[in-house]
Amino acid sequence: MHSTTTDLVTLYRKYGPVLYSHFFRRLGEENQAMKATRYAFGELSRLNLRDEAAVVRWVRNCELPAETAQTASLW
Repeated sequence: MHSTTTDLVTLYRKYGPVLYSHFFRRLGEENQAMKATRYAFGELSRLNLRDEAAVVRWVRNCELPAETAQTASLW
């Protein structure tokens, strides 16, 4: 099933803050947490998880490639 733009917006509104909070606690730096959130949201949208418990489990176990959060750039 492909996600529509509306589905992605709804997903981001629901889980974007959860992802950001998770990465900010782990990384301790706002720009790195924002970059990690963007990367992880892309992964989450590709997985097409919709069950809240499954998403929370995925976030808790979400790993980030080291190079993704290491650069100073937000992109």
